[in-house]
Amino acid sequence: MKALFLESLPYRSAFRVGSHAYASRFVADAWDTMWLSHPLSAPHFLHPVKRDWDERVAGWRQGPLDRDGVRYYSPFTLLPTGAQPVLRSRFFANHSALATVPRVTSVLRREGFEAPDLIWFTNPLYDPLVARLRAGCVAVRVADDHTRFRNVPDSIAELEDRALSRADVIFAVASGMHERLAARYDNVVGLPNGVDFAHFSEARPEPGDLAALPHPRVVYVGALEYWFDEAAVVESARALPEASFLVIGPANRDLSSLQVLPNVHLMGPRPYAELPGYLQHSDVAIVPFVRDELVDSVHPIKVYEYLAAGLPVVASRWTELELMEAPVTLVDPGGMPEAIADALSRPAAEGRVERMAYAQANSWDARFAVVKAEVERILGRGGA
Repeated sequence: MKALFLESLPYRSAFRVGSHAYASRFVADAWDTMWLSHPLSAPHFLHPVKRDWDERVAGWRQGPLDRDGVRYYSPFTLLPTGAQPVLRSRFFANHSALATVPRVTSVLRREGFEAPDLIWFTNPLYDPLVARLRAGCVAVRVADDHTRFRNVPDSIAELEDRALSRADVIFAVASGMHERLAARYDNVVGLPNGVDFAHFSEARPEPGDLAALPHPRVVYVGALEYWFDEAAVVESARALPEASFLVIGPANRDLSSLQVLPNVHLMGPRPYAELPGYLQHSDVAIVPFVRDELVDSVHPIKVYEYLAAGLPVVASRWTELELMEAPVTLVDPGGMPEAIADALSRPAAEGRVERMAYAQANSWDARFAVVKAEVERILGRGGA
């Protein structure tokens, strides 16, 4: 059985998202699995922010590469998409995934993936490629509301609509997205994010770079994008000068107001394998997000990971988090410092069992069981 993943990130990335968890489980289930990341292009070489750069370039020049049993490839396109007038056109959107050097269809044919049993994709840009392949099952996983991201052109939203129309099954991560899609399609399955419970719950030693940072420690792990509420962290750090605030993740914005605070430590990204150590040796975890329509559609993996590590969690209030009914403290604007102080004042063991039980009940293994049942049902229906 063959599974082709069409994604945005490389398989080895500074970020680990749900599709990484599913791909690794298909491999463990003896599926031959291949992964394509978002195409490289000439503008990427000029862009000042080069996330996962070495891995992307190696995936094109040397790929497909073996990444933990997954064949990873990064196409190079001559027609990149973007926010600029020409790059945001329908023509570029409809041809970007096919106008590659070498031709991505040739690469897939050489690897034996021109007719995979399963195509799984979250990146709408790849819809024109999906139309060229012969798949037993096409599964579209809607992890975010792409139309809410800044600088995403309407042409990409149109590709997503086409992808949803051709899907055999649509996996919707967020409750609100599930509701909206179910009103249009009859093949929508709710599939929230999950957690590798063992990875985050098994005891780890304290990372060496934490030794000099005093407790209590307040930790954030994740992207530092425009939805990261820098002002809430500044306010909290000033209100709690005795606490060390650890901010872990790649930055794509100005964080100067944090850099000047002596108890805020911008630590940059850390490998996924090392994250449990940073969480387990902190005292409170936070999710400081600026609420908007995009955030309202986010079902946060980090909350599950924080809880699996046993940490009390303080998070900005938004719709999806309320619907999750997780054992976390939700705060309105201005309420984060007081909520963090309250969490730090409580015994470390208080609520720990409940937090970890919630995370364990929402494991990626449980989610994969749902995926596998749906895919097998469709393949059986089609006689594959």
